[in-house]
Amino acid sequence: MRRRTTAVALAAVAALAAGGCGSNNQSVRSDGSPSASEKQTRFDKRAAKIEAEWPEVSAVSGRPDDMLPLEDASPPGSDDTTFEVAVGHGACDEDFGVHVKESEGYVVVAGWAKPKDVDFCTDQLLIDDVEVELEQPLGDRTVVDAATGKDLLEK
Repeated sequence: MRRRTTAVALAAVAALAAGGCGSNNQSVRSDGSPSASEKQTRFDKRAAKIEAEWPEVSAVSGRPDDMLPLEDASPPGSDDTTFEVAVGHGACDEDFGVHVKESEGYVVVAGWAKPKDVDFCTDQLLIDDVEVELEQPLGDRTVVDAATGKDLLEK
């Protein structure tokens, strides 16, 4: 009887994982955060700190959903106003995207994710490309990952 219960539980886990937790139906936007008044405040403070202290900036502690480290970035040209970053997020996140803060010398970016309210989900990292839209061409500005404090385009 115990083996049957285990098999049924494993089948239920597989069905949940295959049936929507990691679906590709997430809407992705790069216009800020799900709740600009609450969640972007930490990002704005972090961006200001980076602008004032970079390159002497340490990584944020933990992995807060409103300031996720970026996995990679496609190098844009200096005349480009868009480029892509790879945002790592959970398989059951309801939504995800990227924060962007531009200044004269920097473009500060960070991923964000909004978790779904679910009873069960796999502990799995998905990585999706998100387009970053700039108000001005990149020029010679440094692109900094807000979560790590590092130059995102430096290889």
